[in-house]
Amino acid sequence: MTDTANPEGPEQRLARIEEALWVAEAKGGNTEAFGRLMDRYEKPLLYYLRRLIPDGGHALDLHQETWMDAYRGLSGLQSTHAFRVWIYRIAHHKAVKFLRVDVPNRENAVPVSDDIAAEPTVEPDGKYSAEGIHQALALLPTQQREILILYYLRDHSTAEIAEVLECPVGTVKSKLFHARAAMKKILIRNSL
Repeated sequence: MTDTANPEGPEQRLARIEEALWVAEAKGGNTEAFGRLMDRYEKPLLYYLRRLIPDGGHALDLHQETWMDAYRGLSGLQSTHAFRVWIYRIAHHKAVKFLRVDVPNRENAVPVSDDIAAEPTVEPDGKYSAEGIHQALALLPTQQREILILYYLRDHSTAEIAEVLECPVGTVKSKLFHARAAMKKILIRNSL
């Protein structure tokens, strides 16, 4: 996927317009509209956090905190079209804080290592299975794993990722290049 190769189709544009309406209604106090936003992003956001946080229980806690902060802070969101990036930015900050402060202080925090990960499985056509891709993702450093998840699995553009990570687009492109190379190296190494 490249940012210019896949222009938004009519269904994606309609979904973005619908979402902007829900955000506007939720900002006005409509809890049903906020519920629709949660329905749309609850599972993808939890998936994102579970891939960044080594302990699923902590990922669930951060997921809940993200939604509570979003509900409390929604009135401050400037653009109704910015919700998707904004909610991921909240989750990103929570995950980074957790990984920086909480994980190093935990005796039982076990980093993912080559010993834990199984060999990525290869499909008959030579492509890696989804399970194999997830196993390889688990071996990447958090920053590389995060950028690949946002780009490939959550379909964020490099511009949106730059907003989530609060860095220049050029930095995102560089990090994406290095993350792809690291992922490829892991996949090749583990499939031999």
